Amino acid sequence: KSNVTLESAQIVKEEIGKYLDGISEEDLMFTKDALIQSNTRRLETLDAQRSMLEDIAMYGKPVDFIKKEAQVTRNMTTEQHQMLAKKYIHPDKMVYLIVGDAATQAPRMTELGIGEPVMLDTKGNTIESE
Repeated sequence: KSNVTLESAQIVKEEIGKYLDGISEEDLMFTKDALIQSNTRRLETLDAQRSMLEDIAMYGKPVDFIKKEAQVTRNMTTEQHQMLAKKYIHPDKMVYLIVGDAATQAPRMTELGIGEPVMLDTKGNTIESE
C-alpha cells in the first residue's frame, strides 16, 4: 500500500537502529534457532546440495562448513551480536531503496530525515529533476 510507505520506512529505520542498542537474550535465542533451522532445510533438494558443493569447490570452504556455521551461530552472545552490529551497521551510510509512485510518495520521504529522495530509472540511473 502506497499510503503507508513512509510509515513502513520509519519502522525499518527504527528497527535497524535498535540493533546498535543491543539485542535481548530472548530475541537472540529466537534468531539463532531460526537460522539453524533454516540451514537444515537448506539442503533438502538435489539442486541445493549441488549448490553447496559448488560453494565448497569455488570458495575453498571446508566440507563441514555448514556445521561450523551452526556452531558459530549457537555460540553467539548478545555482546558479540552488539559488537558485530556496531561494526557493520552504519545507519548514516545506508541507502534506502523505496519503490513506488514517486508523485505521491517522494515528497513525504524527506520526513525520514535521511536526505532528499533520488529518482532512479529501471536500470538504476539517476533521473534528473524537471
